[in-house]
Amino acid sequence: MSNEEEPKLYADFDPVKMERFVKRDALLRFVVEDFVKKGLPRVEALEVTFNGYVLEDSGMIREYEKG
Repeated sequence: MSNEEEPKLYADFDPVKMERFVKRDALLRFVVEDFVKKGLPRVEALEVTFNGYVLEDSGMIREYEKG
């Protein structure tokens, strides 16, 4: 297996990429909107959601990296 085929097991937070990912994923969209309704700034809501839902899930990382 070459390096290009190996799945990336980590990702760096990028608010623009995360915003695009949230638009494609109903669960993440719900979570971010809930945080925003509770008064969290949107960028912070995106980062908290990224840390809680994307970082520990290789499938989510793959989808996020398609960004």
